[in-house]
Amino acid sequence: MSRRMEESVEMSASRPFLEPRPEASGGPDRLVATLARHGRFAAAATLLSTARCTTRALNSLLAALCSSPAFLRAAPSVLLRAAPHAAPDAATFRILTSALCRARRPAAAADLLRCMPALLLDPDPRHCRAVLTSLCRCAPAADALAFLDDMRRRWGVSPSRADHHAVLDALLRDGMAAEAYEVVATQMDADGVAPGLPEFERLLRAFSENRSFDAVDEAFDEMLLRGIVPGARAYDAYVGALCDRGDLAGARRMLRCMDRAGSPPGVTTFGVVVAGCVVAGEVGAAREVAQEAVRRGLRWDALALSELVGAMRAGGHLARARELLLEDILRDGCAAGLDASAFQQLIGGGGLCGGRGRRSGRRDTDVLAAGR
Repeated sequence: MSRRMEESVEMSASRPFLEPRPEASGGPDRLVATLARHGRFAAAATLLSTARCTTRALNSLLAALCSSPAFLRAAPSVLLRAAPHAAPDAATFRILTSALCRARRPAAAADLLRCMPALLLDPDPRHCRAVLTSLCRCAPAADALAFLDDMRRRWGVSPSRADHHAVLDALLRDGMAAEAYEVVATQMDADGVAPGLPEFERLLRAFSENRSFDAVDEAFDEMLLRGIVPGARAYDAYVGALCDRGDLAGARRMLRCMDRAGSPPGVTTFGVVVAGCVVAGEVGAAREVAQEAVRRGLRWDALALSELVGAMRAGGHLARARELLLEDILRDGCAAGLDASAFQQLIGGGGLCGGRGRRSGRRDTDVLAAGR
């Protein structure tokens, strides 16, 4: 927030509280509104500073000024000139903060809201949430997190699930997974919003991508302690983390744990373990896992197969898995309708470096499903 804006708010706070006057239906107020509506901003500001105009006239001028980012910078001087006669009210702050958010300056809008208590004003919940949404989109995640705390502590506004989700999005976007976990595991409960499976799935993926394996364990355990039943994506993230840390035995045990929990692993989860074994150089173990999936009647469709091949290709391990893919998966484990010749081309010869499908800009799933 600019220094002039701070001075204008401080000046309004330092003078005695004015009893609201009845709004005039004519006279200076109407003239100020008319001048502002016709773009005569300088004349309107002069009249506002010399005549006894009301807050309504001030807001009319500010609304007209703030309709264009080019005139937003004039708002502080208007507030200063109006200070002897018109005190800002909640509507004044809504006009200014909305304009700042539209101008992608939500941090200034948040600072302005923090000045409201000095005028014996508090922002309403909808006002707070609008600024929070803008902070989550346009400002560093740490600013959004601090404002969420202000909503709760300064103004008694209980953050909603949507508010927490917006802050969670911002924190994960900025790589602040630990802070995101604190929001989910602690703050949401304190605000009366119980976290659910979607929040924990996102945390598991974020910690796994950061290779924060201890945090993966903690988040998974917290989810189970809360009685939340993991879904396929949560299991995939957890099993993938086990593979990434080299705990292949633990990953294979988790497949059996899923059976006992009544959530038998699907082909995607088996694919995560197959890829993990290949990356670790345990091709024999990978074949055992793939064969187990086939024995269960599972089949890789174009999407699942594309993910499996992509995981192996990303680490440069596709060559060592060629026999596994051709004999155990293509021959026995593929869903009907896949183009076998395209699959062989994808994983053999030029396919090891991306294949013709890659050079032509086609996705693996498009190549594999071409025979349908």
